[in-house]
Amino acid sequence: MQNNFSIQVLRVVKSFWLTSKKIPRTMRLVILFLFCFVGLTNATDSYAQSAKVTMNVRNQTVEDVLRAIEKQTEFSFFYNNAHINLKRLVTISADRNDIFKVLDEVFKNTNVEYKVIDKKIILSTELASVEQAHQEKVKVSGRVVDAAGEPVIGASVIEKGSANGTITDMDGNFILNGSKEAILEISYIGYQGQSLKVTPGKTLSVVLKEDTQSLDEVVVVGFGVQKKANLTGAVSQVKMDDVLGSRPVVNAMSALQGAMPGLQITPNNDAAGPGQSKSFNIRGTTSINGGGPLVLIDNVPGDIDMLNPEDIESVSVLKDAASAAIYGARAAFGVILVTTKKAKKGDGFHVNYNNNFGFQSSINRPEQASIIDILETHKAYDNDGKYFSEGQDLASWIGYVKEYNANPSAFPANGIYVPEGENIYYYLKDNDPQGAVLDKFGFQQTHNVSASGGGEKITYRISLGYTDNQGPLITDKDSYDRINMSSYVSADITSWLNQSLDVRYANSHRSYVEADAGVYKTNLPRFYPRGEMVRSNDPDGPAYPVNTPENYVLLKDPVKYRNENPRVFSRTLLRPLKGFEGVFEYTFDKASKDKKNYSSPFQMTNDQMGVLWSNTPSGGRYRQDKTSIDYNAINTYATYSFDLKEQHNFKVMAGYSQESRNYELVWVQRDEMINPNMPSLSGATGEIQTKDQFKQYAIRSGFFRVNYDYLGRYLVEVNGRYDGSSKFPKNSRFGFFPSFSLGWQMGQEKWMKWSEDWLNELKVRGSWGQVGNQAIEEYAYTPLMTSKQASWVVDGKRPITLNSPGLVRNDFTWEVVETLDVGLDFKALNNRLVGTFDWYQRDTKGMLMPGAEFPSVVGTDAPEQNAADLRTKGWEIAINWRDHIGDWGYNVGFNIYDSHSVITKYENAAGLFYDRNSAQDAKRYREGMDLGEIWGYVTERYYTIDDFQDGWQNGIWKLKEGVTTIKGNNNIRPGDIMFKNLRDDPENESINQIDNGRNNINDPGDRTIIGNETPRYQFGATAGVNYKGFDLSIFLQGTGKRDAWLGGDLRFPLSQGTFGTVYSHQLDFWKPVDPENGNWNPVNPNAEFPRLYDEGKNAGSNNRIQTKYLANASYVRLKNVTLGYTLPKNWINKISLANVKLFISAENIYTWDKLPKGYDPERLSWGYPFYATYSFGLNVTL
Repeated sequence: MQNNFSIQVLRVVKSFWLTSKKIPRTMRLVILFLFCFVGLTNATDSYAQSAKVTMNVRNQTVEDVLRAIEKQTEFSFFYNNAHINLKRLVTISADRNDIFKVLDEVFKNTNVEYKVIDKKIILSTELASVEQAHQEKVKVSGRVVDAAGEPVIGASVIEKGSANGTITDMDGNFILNGSKEAILEISYIGYQGQSLKVTPGKTLSVVLKEDTQSLDEVVVVGFGVQKKANLTGAVSQVKMDDVLGSRPVVNAMSALQGAMPGLQITPNNDAAGPGQSKSFNIRGTTSINGGGPLVLIDNVPGDIDMLNPEDIESVSVLKDAASAAIYGARAAFGVILVTTKKAKKGDGFHVNYNNNFGFQSSINRPEQASIIDILETHKAYDNDGKYFSEGQDLASWIGYVKEYNANPSAFPANGIYVPEGENIYYYLKDNDPQGAVLDKFGFQQTHNVSASGGGEKITYRISLGYTDNQGPLITDKDSYDRINMSSYVSADITSWLNQSLDVRYANSHRSYVEADAGVYKTNLPRFYPRGEMVRSNDPDGPAYPVNTPENYVLLKDPVKYRNENPRVFSRTLLRPLKGFEGVFEYTFDKASKDKKNYSSPFQMTNDQMGVLWSNTPSGGRYRQDKTSIDYNAINTYATYSFDLKEQHNFKVMAGYSQESRNYELVWVQRDEMINPNMPSLSGATGEIQTKDQFKQYAIRSGFFRVNYDYLGRYLVEVNGRYDGSSKFPKNSRFGFFPSFSLGWQMGQEKWMKWSEDWLNELKVRGSWGQVGNQAIEEYAYTPLMTSKQASWVVDGKRPITLNSPGLVRNDFTWEVVETLDVGLDFKALNNRLVGTFDWYQRDTKGMLMPGAEFPSVVGTDAPEQNAADLRTKGWEIAINWRDHIGDWGYNVGFNIYDSHSVITKYENAAGLFYDRNSAQDAKRYREGMDLGEIWGYVTERYYTIDDFQDGWQNGIWKLKEGVTTIKGNNNIRPGDIMFKNLRDDPENESINQIDNGRNNINDPGDRTIIGNETPRYQFGATAGVNYKGFDLSIFLQGTGKRDAWLGGDLRFPLSQGTFGTVYSHQLDFWKPVDPENGNWNPVNPNAEFPRLYDEGKNAGSNNRIQTKYLANASYVRLKNVTLGYTLPKNWINKISLANVKLFISAENIYTWDKLPKGYDPERLSWGYPFYATYSFGLNVTL
C-alpha cells in the first residue's frame, strides 16, 4: 500500500537508471525525461474522469481498498495516518464505476475529502476548512530514512492543511516549496508519521520509526495463515532471514537452535561431522517409544536437511494440540512448518547473490597432563615401578624425558630412545594422539544466487545454492557438499483461478570415517608414538603404522553417501466467490540414498610390539546400500470467511488428505577384491551377501477448522481430524482427534482504557486437544519371518536359516497425546516490548509397552499393548525489546523453557530400575518415575588410616567396628571413597554396609536418586545494534540445569588401569605422605580423586555412580557474533547495484561450563570434534 506516487513507477525509473550503463549518459537523461513527460501528460483530469474501478469486497479495510484502486488505476494516494483510519471496514460493490464514486462510497459518513493533483489524490480531513493562504513561499529540503539509516523511498511529505506535497526520491531526499510557518507531515505505510515545523534555510533530517501496530503480522498455521492477534494456539514463528542472517551454518536446524522456546535441537548422538543431521523435539519427551516432530515443507513432509536455508521464508512450530490437531496422527510430537520463499506480486525483478567463506577450528579438545606428570602418576600406580608395555623403568624414563626436554637434538628425531644395552623403547616426544587427528583448520564455503520478480498476474523465483564443507580432521575424508536448485512460478489464469508450481532438486555427498574405537580412543598417553615404527622385538623387520587415531584416519576407507531429493509441489487456488477459497495440492517427493563402503585390510603395531590386523578380510570388503523412498500426497481443502453485522466474524475450513510412502532397501556385500584399487561387487571373488526390505504405508484423513471472533476481541477455534492409518490393525486404524481453544483480547476491554497509553495488546488464551501417534513400524500387527545366512559353515558354505516370528496383537491402536495449554501474549510501550508465556500439561495415553513376561521356554517376547501413560508439565517465556535512539537502533531478546516428564502408568510391579535412565531396557520404567533420573550412591568422605584396626602395619587391613564397609569388598584402603549407609537389611545380614539391594524401587540398597540428566531451563538470548549501515548481532544459547554421569578416560585418572593415561584435570588424586615408613596420612585430604596406589585395586568401587562425581552439565555458549556493514546507496548505485552488505561472523566462539575438557555440553562425550567457525562474505542485490 502506498500513500504517494506509485512505488512501481519509481522502481522502473530506478531499475532503468541502474541497469542502462551501456547507454550514453545523455541519451539516458533524454529517455528519462521522455518517461517523466509521458507520465505527467497522462496524469490529467481527463484520465481521472475516465478511470474506472471494478471491485466487489465485503468487510475489507480502507487500506485494502485503496491498494486495489492503485492496482487498477495509475493513481496513488497521499494522506496522513493521523487523519485516515486505514483499518475501518467497508463494503464496496462496483462494476467499472467512476473512481470518484467509489471514493465517495469508501469515505461515506466521514469528514474525509480528497483532491486530485495530476495522478496523486490527496486525502485529508482539513481540506474543506482550510484554504491555501497566499503566503511567501520558501524552499524546504530534507531526507527521510528508517531506523537503520536506509533511505525511505516514496515517503509522503505534505504541508499540513493543504494539498501541497511531494514524495521522497530514491535516496530519501525531498524538496518542497512551502510557507514559512508550514508544518510538514511525513508518512509512509508501516511507519509512524511525524510532523515537523519548517525552519527556513535548514535541511530537515527525518527518521521514521517502524509502526508495528499498523502491520498485521500473520503466522503460518496448518493449511493456512492467521493473524497473530487472532491466534489462540501455542505457535512460535521466526523469519529465517532473522535467525540465519550471515551465520556460517549449512542446515536450517543449526540456525534454529535456541531461537524459539520449546524447540530443542541437539547433535544426533555422536554425529557432529559435516552434513550430519541433528535431532530435535518439541516440549520434551512425548513417548517412551521415541519419535520426532512432523516436519512439513510447504504443507507436505520433507527432509529439512536437504533444503537450502536460504530458500526458507519462515519456520513455525506448532506446540500444543490445538494448533497441531489439524495434522492428527502425525502430530503427536509437534509440527514444524517450513514455508519456502516465493515471489510477490508487483515486486520488481531482483537478483541476489551471497557467499560465505569459513574456517573451522576444533573446540573442547581433551588436554592431557604433561609426559612427566603421566609417568609420575603411573609410578604412583604401579607396584613394581615398571611400565606395562615393555617393562620400562618409570624412574629412568622420567630422567630421559627431562634430558630430552632440555636438549631434543641429542635424541632421535622421532623421540623413540633405546638406552645402550637395552632393547626396549622409551617414548620422549609429545605426540598428542587426540590432537594429531585434527588439521589446523577445516574450510567451508556456501554460494547462493536467486532471481525473482512479479507482475500483476505472474510471479516467479529461481535459486541455486552450493555448499562445501571440509571438516577439521586430517585428510579430506570428513566432507560434505550439497547442490540445491529450485524453480517457482505462480500465474493468475483468471481473476478467480491461480496455479503455482514449485520444483526442487537437491543432491548431496557426505564422506566420513566410521567412529569406531580406534579413531577417537582416549586412553593413549601423549607420548604414544606416531607414524610408523619398527618393532623392538623384531629390529630387522618392517616398519608398521602405530595404532593411533591419526593412523586409523589415514588408513581406514571412508563411508560415502550420496543423497538425491527431487520434489514437485503443485498448488491450484480457486476464488470463485467472495470469501471462498479452494485449494488443491499435490506433492511428489523422492529420496534416494546410496551408501558405499570399501574396507581395505591393513596391519598395525602398538607399544606392546604386537601385530594388529584391521577387522577386515584379507582381500577387502565392499558393501553397497541403496534406499529409495517415494512419497505422494494430496491435500484438498476449502476456506469460507464471512461475517454477521460486521461484528461476528467466521472462518470455516474443511478438507481431505491422502498420503502414501513406499520404502525400499537393497543391501549387497562381497569380500575378496580382485583389484583393491577398483573395488566392486562384480570385481570380487568372495561370497555374496544380500538383504532387501520393502515397507509401505498410507494414511487418509478428513479435517476441519472453525474460527470465530466477536469484534476481534473474543476468539474461538475448533479443530478436528479423522485419521485412518494402515500401520494399525484393520479394526483399530481409525481415530478422531479434536481440539478447542479460546482467546480473549483483554486489552481491548473498556475497563482497560487506563492502560492504552502504554499497553498495546494483552491477550489471554487457552486450549485443549488430542492428537494421535502413529510412529510405529508398518507391520507391527503381522508376524513376520525373515531369512539369514548362518554363522556356521556346511560343505564350505553358510546355510540359510529362518528367524522365528514374534508374537503380535491385533487390537492395539493409537497412542493418544492430550494437551492442556494456557498462554498470555502482550505488547507494550508502542510495541517495542513483546512477550509471550505458556504453561502446559501433556498426557500421553496408551503408550505401547511389552505385555506380561513369558517364561523363557516360549522363546519370544510378549507382544506390545497400549498399557503405559506419561505426563509432561512445562512452561515457556519469550520476551523481546526493539527500539532506537537517534541513529542508533538496538534490540534484545530472551527465551527460556522447561519441562518435566513422569511415568504415570506402567506395568512393572517389581519396580526394577537401572542406575541411569539412558540404559535402553524396558524394565527401567515404572509408575512414578521421572524420566532422566540417575540413581547412585551418596559420597561421604575418604577412608583414612584411623578407620582401620591395628594390624595394617603387617598388611592386614580391617575396618574398625562402626565404620561403614562395602559388601563383598576386601580391597578397602586409606584414600578409597566411603559411601553413606542409607538402608540396613538385617534379613540379608547387611548392617552398616554398602550394597545394591535387589535392584528395585522397594529395595535399592544404598542407592538413591542423585540427579536427572534431562536438560532443564534451556534458553536463547539475542542482542543487536545498528548504526548508519553497521550492524552487530550476538546470540547466546545454553541450558540452566542438567546433571550428567560421565565415566571413562576423560573423567577418571587411569580409568583403564595401567593401559590408561592421565589428563590435566586428573592430577589431584589422594596420596599418602610416606607409606613405606608407616605414615598413611593424606598429603591432600580434600583430593578430587581417590587413591591410585596399589594399582587402583578398588577403582571399581571408587568410580561407581555417586554424588561426588556427578557432573554439572549446564552451560552458556556464545553461539554467534556477526558484524556487518551495508554500503551507502550513493556508492553502489554508481555500479548498478541495489544493495551490498559485507560481514564477518563467528560461530561457537566460547563456552562457559564446568565440564572436564574433552566433553562438549551439547554431546557429553568425545567423538568427532565440535568446532568453531570463523567466516566472512558478502550479500549483493541487483
